[in-house]
Amino acid sequence: MNASFIKVLFLAFAIPFFFSCTSEEEIQSGAQLELPEDGIEIVDAWARPGRDGGVSAIYMHVLNGSAETDTLVAFSSPVAGLVELHETFDRGDGMMGMRESEEPYFPARSIVSMRPGGLHVMLMQLNRALREGDEVELSLTFSQAGEFTITAPVRSPE
Repeated sequence: MNASFIKVLFLAFAIPFFFSCTSEEEIQSGAQLELPEDGIEIVDAWARPGRDGGVSAIYMHVLNGSAETDTLVAFSSPVAGLVELHETFDRGDGMMGMRESEEPYFPARSIVSMRPGGLHVMLMQLNRALREGDEVELSLTFSQAGEFTITAPVRSPE
């Protein structure tokens, strides 16, 4: 293989991790998060308000303390007809866009921060309105760590 091709291949895989993974010292909230000894931990989950039939998003920090990359293979919520992992991206015309993420990977010994303007879980076709003070249940299934069910409070972005 030619060295230029290897560089391009490396960048294609490294850049998404650079933008979605943060170290323990770089968490947006300023709170110090510590990786678990092993496995996945989900902390600081919250959801945006949304109208009946509309959309919302859930944000959180996913802490992978294991020695292996884990993959998000399924997710669901009783409040939504459709749940997808989305990412915000620069469309190149000065505007931001949103698309389904094709790389639901959580690297070993890392913290992936899902936050507004980045990676997030999109709740679509809401079957009820989500108002501040409500709670949303979300089930996430990882290929190695298994299933987690979390409860996220609904609040407006700060």
